[in-house]
Amino acid sequence: MKTAMVLITILLVFIVGLALLKHTASGPSAEGEAVPAIDATTLGQLRQNAETIGGYLSWGVIAASVVMQLSAWAAACRRLKAIKGMAGAAGEKIRQLENCEVYFDLPLYFGLLGTVLSFILITVFPDAGLMFAYVSTGFGIIVSVTLRLVYLTPYRQRLIQEDAGRTALELS
Repeated sequence: MKTAMVLITILLVFIVGLALLKHTASGPSAEGEAVPAIDATTLGQLRQNAETIGGYLSWGVIAASVVMQLSAWAAACRRLKAIKGMAGAAGEKIRQLENCEVYFDLPLYFGLLGTVLSFILITVFPDAGLMFAYVSTGFGIIVSVTLRLVYLTPYRQRLIQEDAGRTALELS
């Protein structure tokens, strides 16, 4: 969990830095100096450089989204493993699973966080911001559903069956 928070903090600092860089580079100086005109060749080079930076940034934000989702996956798996290793009745484990639902929702929350951050990033690099919004939202949904369908639901069903079998034995 600490790793995810560190990664999110680094991403936020990076985005704020990009916004500040754009802000300081875009306006004329405070002393009222005239802004020199840019010729077509220089403008073409600037566009090409911006596209290159945007491409690298797109891959960077995809990597950041993957890292956030992997950390959410690891946190959910660690919590589920801890519950599986607990001594106790199936009913108690079911209650513990209900209590740790947030771990299986983390990918959705990280996806939402990525979408919000992408709106900030869009102001500086529109293409990279859109890519981040799509990727973080999509990964969040896919990872959350996979965690629930592959890990949580089958284990919960097994515990419910064990609890029902134990209750049937106690009643007979």
